[in-house]
Amino acid sequence: MKKLLLLFIFINHFISFCFGQMYLADIEFDKVGCEQVEYYVQSQIKNNTEKFSDVKPSLEPTASTEGFRYHEREYVVKDSLQEVWSHYVHTNPSIAWNASRFSFGMLFSKNNNQLVYPNGQVDGIDPGQIIYLNLNVLKIKKLATAFEITTVDDKQNVIEFSYVEDNVTHGKQQLTFSQTRKGYTKITHRTYFKSESALRDHFLYPYFHTRLTNTYHRNMKHLLKAMEN
Repeated sequence: MKKLLLLFIFINHFISFCFGQMYLADIEFDKVGCEQVEYYVQSQIKNNTEKFSDVKPSLEPTASTEGFRYHEREYVVKDSLQEVWSHYVHTNPSIAWNASRFSFGMLFSKNNNQLVYPNGQVDGIDPGQIIYLNLNVLKIKKLATAFEITTVDDKQNVIEFSYVEDNVTHGKQQLTFSQTRKGYTKITHRTYFKSESALRDHFLYPYFHTRLTNTYHRNMKHLLKAMEN
């Protein structure tokens, strides 16, 4: 009986070792191709974020937004709500998040325990995906950021993603899709954010964030048109 118990413990540890959560130290940065993302991950590791299971959203979907600053933009796409919603949900993130002001670094899926590098295939977004981006804030300044997809609500047509806890900025972004009177689709992009810098929150973040969200939605429009043609 004792031997069987020891064998069971050994098998359990072996399975955990082989199929357990992936470590951030296992990332192949030569496939990422971005120094900023590598520096970002190294800072996470220094902050004792060793495994991807340790990466947490800074603001859960049901958490209070009290104390966070607020930013909102609206975008209109001249296509049906069903078509636009499906496009935003099912577009490969490595393509959706690759444009002039940002580039896709990598994606980790907590549900599949899978790490995806640029040019990798991902069938759209799902809760539990952690996405790392390289941001081209200025021509001479590049930064990295990471967020986790927390909500993809097909009934309410809502997508939410939250900056991870290791990020300089905490908070979440919420995209709500609705139909206009003309049959088009309105996307309301709401952002709740805060950091330890008042200067950053008052002046820098709103300005650069607007440029980034404009680029993202413009890229999604171009991709949708390309699919239709």
